[in-house]
Amino acid sequence: MTRYLECALAAILTIGLSGCNTVSFESLQKAPLKLFSKKSAEQTLAGEKKINSHSTMTDLIARAEASVDTSIGFKNAVRAAVVSHPVTILAKREYEAQLETVSIAKSQKDFQVSSTVYGGIEDVTDETAGVALVLSASRLVYDGGQLDNQISSGEFLAQAAYNSYEAAIEDRALEAARVWAQLERFMALDALISSRLDVLEPLIKQLEQVADAGIGDVSMVAAAQRSVSQILVAQMEVSENLELAKVNFSNVYGKIDDVPPYNAELISEAIPISINDDLLMKAPSLLREYYAYKAALAGLQVIYAKDNFTVGFETKVQRPFGGSGYDSDEAIGFVARRTLFNGDKLTSEIKQAEAQAEVRAASLKSVFRQGRRAISSGQKSISSTDRAIKLALENAENAREEISYLRKQLVIGQSTLESVLAAEARLYNAESQEINFLAIQREAELSILATVGFLSKVFNIDQLD
Repeated sequence: MTRYLECALAAILTIGLSGCNTVSFESLQKAPLKLFSKKSAEQTLAGEKKINSHSTMTDLIARAEASVDTSIGFKNAVRAAVVSHPVTILAKREYEAQLETVSIAKSQKDFQVSSTVYGGIEDVTDETAGVALVLSASRLVYDGGQLDNQISSGEFLAQAAYNSYEAAIEDRALEAARVWAQLERFMALDALISSRLDVLEPLIKQLEQVADAGIGDVSMVAAAQRSVSQILVAQMEVSENLELAKVNFSNVYGKIDDVPPYNAELISEAIPISINDDLLMKAPSLLREYYAYKAALAGLQVIYAKDNFTVGFETKVQRPFGGSGYDSDEAIGFVARRTLFNGDKLTSEIKQAEAQAEVRAASLKSVFRQGRRAISSGQKSISSTDRAIKLALENAENAREEISYLRKQLVIGQSTLESVLAAEARLYNAESQEINFLAIQREAELSILATVGFLSKVFNIDQLD
């Protein structure tokens, strides 16, 4: 019988530890503590980057600032900014970690083999002392579906983590494209107002001369000064917004040395002709919430299963060493366990798990509503800005014609500085509106693409890079 147990355990150990070092009782008798030795860092992290436990905070944040070569073009620069962003890397590593969590759970279905070395007094009454090695192996046979549901929950969480990684890519791509569009917007506004002021400079000087001389209609001079002041105030606002846009751009890309144009055509052509609920239901943010909900349901089944028997197969062999007084011992058989009483712990765990499932369901509905609203708002914004841009272009053309006429009339004394300056202000307003409406339209386009999870496709960002 003893020989049978030893052979059975040896076979279990050989199967369970295949792929590791070969295990035999003879080698264990000579050096039992070798079984406890840790693998070297090279073995443990073979093929992986080694973690430097001596890294300081300074070391870790040394490369925290963004550094993207924007000269490679809008599309490539956005992609580079997204894949190198710490948030994107974090989401990817969390997904990989969750995959390993699933592997850990699945490993519990295999034989669990362990070794223990006892040293000291075995029996206090007769002071039996010595050293003994215990080898044991066990395997789960039945647990009412607890482990299976735990694995299912982990797999759903892994899928949710992957969708969260996809959503992080969409968010970072949205941010990277948005700051690019904003920088171009305020650079255009700054160039526009600078060009208008260059044109107005002679008129402003003339206005100052008229004001200093005290000639002309006081009310008209004051009105002209107000027009000039409005343009100068607008210049200050544009300058402030431009500086902020530069800061935001630098946070994403690192520098503003060579910024190619925003590729509006690339974005607008990617907008789906028709966006329905089926398309929205494939969005990463919605899938993330759905699989989190599925994981919560599986977790609830894990709690339910705790009220069942668990049955396992267990075997062990104990052997003394070197004249030790420890007894030899063998055991093999099935073990059944069930918790008979633990207060209201199980009931509370069930209520907690049910509440968590309800939370995930509510979150799913909320994200779906937000997605619908973002798409609807974006579509309406694109439609309205199309009309606004056309109107702004018409107003600008009319203002140019008016200015041309008023300047000719000014030469012959049939118009006033106030009229010309007011017309110049209207021209600036129309041209700046065109730029601003175009920026609003681009923002809406990016928002729609990010909501349905299309930005990663636009910028060719492979989630598994």
